[in-house]
Amino acid sequence: MRFLLRNWHLKLAAVVGSTILYTGLVFSGTLSEQTLQVPVVQVNQPPDSFNLTGDLGFVEVRYRTDSDGVGSVRAEAFVARVDLSQYDMSRAPEPQVLEVTVSADGLQVLEVTPPTKRVELDRNETRSVPVEVETGEIPAGLEIGEPELSELDGQVEVRGPASEVSRVDRALARILIDPSGIDFNQPVELVPVDIEGQPVGIGRLELSPEVISVTVDVETVETTKTVPVTQDIVGTPAPGYALEALAVQPSTVTLRGLPEVLAPITEVRTEPIDIGGISETQTFEVALVLPEETRLALAGAEALVTVEATIGLSVGSRSFVLGLVCQGAGTNGCQPSIQQLTLTLGGPSDVLRALGAADLTPFVDVSGLAPGIYTLTPLIPALPDGVEILQLVPGTVSVRVVAQALPTPTPAP
Repeated sequence: MRFLLRNWHLKLAAVVGSTILYTGLVFSGTLSEQTLQVPVVQVNQPPDSFNLTGDLGFVEVRYRTDSDGVGSVRAEAFVARVDLSQYDMSRAPEPQVLEVTVSADGLQVLEVTPPTKRVELDRNETRSVPVEVETGEIPAGLEIGEPELSELDGQVEVRGPASEVSRVDRALARILIDPSGIDFNQPVELVPVDIEGQPVGIGRLELSPEVISVTVDVETVETTKTVPVTQDIVGTPAPGYALEALAVQPSTVTLRGLPEVLAPITEVRTEPIDIGGISETQTFEVALVLPEETRLALAGAEALVTVEATIGLSVGSRSFVLGLVCQGAGTNGCQPSIQQLTLTLGGPSDVLRALGAADLTPFVDVSGLAPGIYTLTPLIPALPDGVEILQLVPGTVSVRVVAQALPTPTPAP
């Protein structure tokens, strides 16, 4: 204590003098305060740990320098550190807040913003997981054998943060089988996945090995294809009759064969069905013409179908341009406003072909009508059975009935 109090008045004077001198320098503008963005580095990471945080970014450093040094100070003059040895590994991997320390040669650091950083570390862990080959959808007409792996025991090691390693269920090798049917024999990169098949810890986990060779034997097998049945009809029905409809049972068949054989097939035809000269509905049992190198998928099934040909009267239409005449005028005159009508008939084609204009002459009946102007409906003579009027143009006609002039009597001599 006596040592400390020795010459105390001189020591106090020195402290007061320094303070006054420093204050004078600041207020005289000799010293200046500046800020810089400084990257944060992480040091002293605990052994056998994994840094889940990644880059800690920057801190803003406020420092003091003399006026001559303004503009010459760079971020490289400072070192901002987070000491990872301060992380409590017993609480890993929960986030912890660690202090940022900044050092600089010959510069006074006044403030660091932010003063702390949030850090997450985890323990490294290694364990073995099974390898699974995922082939996706196998193309039609192909069968595959059991995948063979270059790793005989079917296991690989996964290493990384314990929180991620614990989620890994298996290492997945995804492959695609070529529709051409060639064998698969390629190296495949493994992906760690969870129990639902979703990737885990991408960029954080390491697999050993990362790539394995996968061999899969691929064989071409027969497949099936369902196509419609089409009828091969030859001949024509008896005169006056026509084919109205065709019904086939079954309407489709399922073929079996190699994929390349079935691919271009779009239908299966029947043997020719002759309907020449028939005048009524008939049912035929006919064989199918199966394409080469195919057979019916149903074992033991006969390649036969039943075809029903519905035959009916041949129905058509025919139009006639006919002259209009008057009937029942007696001694009166009859003057239609038009001289011709258009008549369209429908019915059996052979009957229509046999009709002539003389058989169809339309007329207006003016029987008992006094002289005058009338609107009358033209009438058509009786038509053969099965024939009907489809259209008559015009449907009504204006007719003038004129009284006949009496002859002038000749005077007696």
